[in-house]
Amino acid sequence: MGDIQILGRGGRVAGSVVSAVLAAVTLGWIVRDLARGSGPDDLWWQWAGWPGRYGLQEVAYTAGQDVLLLLVYAVVAVKVMRSASAAVMLAATGALTVALRLPAVVALVGEPEGVELFGGPTPGALLTTAGSVLGGAALIVVAAAGRRAAGPEEAVVPPGRGAAGWSGVLLLVSGATMLAWPAYTVVDHGWERYAAMYLDTGSAPRSALLGGVGWQTAAVAGLALAGAAVCFRRGRGARTLGLSAAVQIGGAQVFVLSAYLQGQVYVQFRHLDTHTQLMLVTPPVLCALAAVVLALLLPRPAAAEPGPGGAPWQAPAPEPYGAPGPR
Repeated sequence: MGDIQILGRGGRVAGSVVSAVLAAVTLGWIVRDLARGSGPDDLWWQWAGWPGRYGLQEVAYTAGQDVLLLLVYAVVAVKVMRSASAAVMLAATGALTVALRLPAVVALVGEPEGVELFGGPTPGALLTTAGSVLGGAALIVVAAAGRRAAGPEEAVVPPGRGAAGWSGVLLLVSGATMLAWPAYTVVDHGWERYAAMYLDTGSAPRSALLGGVGWQTAAVAGLALAGAAVCFRRGRGARTLGLSAAVQIGGAQVFVLSAYLQGQVYVQFRHLDTHTQLMLVTPPVLCALAAVVLALLLPRPAAAEPGPGGAPWQAPAPEPYGAPGPR
C-alpha cells in the first residue's frame, strides 16, 4: 500500500488562483445581466425558466447554474489552501466546469440568428467561456500533477459509516431521479422533442454561457452518482463530492420550485394527472434530499477530550493573586 497523496502547496496556490479567476469571471457576467436586464426580479425568473412576460424573451448570458458555480468557485478558492481533500475538490470543480461550459463554446461559435441577448451581443462571451473551459481543465491537471506524500497529521478524515452510507443512498436516488425524467421524455416523446425541450436545439437557448437544460441536468446527475459511489466506499473525497453534489442539486431545484410556486401550479394539484403530479413533486423532494445530505456531511466541531471520570477537561480556575497555583 503506497503513501497517501495530498495536494502540495504549489498546487493549492495554483488551484486557488484559478478558482478565484473563474469566480470573478462568473460574477462579472451576473453583474452584467443585472445591469442590462429589466431588474433582479426578471433575471431571477429568467434563471428559473419562468417567462416574465408574453412574446419573444431575451436570452440572458447567465442562468441559475452560474450562481451555484460562483458559490463553488468562491468556497474552493478559500478551502483549497487548507483542506486535505484539495485534490478531489479541484478535480470535481474542474470537471463540472468543463461539462457545463464546453457546449456553450460550440453554441457561441455558431450562434443562431435572431437570438436577442440582454443588452445586445458581447464579443467577450466566447473568449471568457472558452477560457473557463481551459480553467476547468487546468484545475484537473493541477489536482493530478501537484500531489505529494501526506504527513502524519494531514490524512483526510472520512465521514462516519452511517453518514456516508445514507448520503450515498440519497445521492444515488437523487441522481437516478434527475436522469429518469429525460429518459422518460425520450421514450414517450421521441428524441427530437427531447432535444428541443432540454438541449435548446432549434430554439433560443435559456442562457448563452451554459449548455442546454438537459445537459446541465446530466452533468449534475453525474456528479451526484460519483459522490454516491465514493460515499459508499467512504473514500477520501466522500465529504467533498457529496457536499458539492448536494449544493448543485438543491440549488438547481430551488430555482425550479420557485417557478412552480410563482405559477401557482400546486393549487390544482389533486386534479392533475399522475405524470404531472410526479413532475411537480420532484423539486421539493430533491431539495429535501439535498438538505439531508448537507446535514449528514457537513463537518462538525471536534468534541472536547474527556477528562477524569469522563467529563470534558477544563483548565483549573486561576487562584487569587499570591495564592499557590495548581501543582
